[in-house]
Amino acid sequence: MDYNSLTSDMQTYMLRSDTPYVTKIPDLIRQGIIRVYNNAKDLGFEIITTFRNIPAGTFVLTKPGNWLDTVSIQMYDANFNVYFLQSRSYEFCRTYWPYYQNATRARPKYYADHTANVNNAQLANTYGQFRWFLAPTSDATYNFDVIYRGIPLFNADNSTNFLTQRYPDLLLYSCLIEACLFLDNEEKRAKYQSMFDQELATINNMNTNRSADRTIIRENN
Repeated sequence: MDYNSLTSDMQTYMLRSDTPYVTKIPDLIRQGIIRVYNNAKDLGFEIITTFRNIPAGTFVLTKPGNWLDTVSIQMYDANFNVYFLQSRSYEFCRTYWPYYQNATRARPKYYADHTANVNNAQLANTYGQFRWFLAPTSDATYNFDVIYRGIPLFNADNSTNFLTQRYPDLLLYSCLIEACLFLDNEEKRAKYQSMFDQELATINNMNTNRSADRTIIRENN
């Protein structure tokens, strides 16, 4: 499966090729991927992003646009000493390090997932700045490796991802569910929901068996 074949399948399975439906397909595919994530976020949605040579005085890192959930943040200094930051609430970080904008600095120990709502240029409405808030404010230059869960880039120019390579049927059924909701076809939605649930159960059983096999191998060794 790739992006183009999935787009074609969504027309074939739904027996629709009219312009309003075809125009909506990219959104339906994205919603289908989010549906898979909401039901099975541990299948392989982990992404690593790096922040290099972040200067002293830093107390926020901007999240990638496809961020959904933070797994871990690893930080290391110029001497390659490694530190894992601990997850805390934004309120904890602000209480622990209330003078984050002052000159007082130290090695960061904690991070918080934080959204800052700010006005746009016209002050007409607000938008969210999604970021990691660090505490304390950094006292030196550091590098960061962040593992997070996010939606993989998937379009005509980036036509494959781990779902198309490893779980194509699950992705197809999920996208068809979204198509049925868009087209208000409850009969087909129920059918594809059942197929999605069965495929997901099969995948979960396979992953459970693999985990058990690894445990047995480790114990035997």
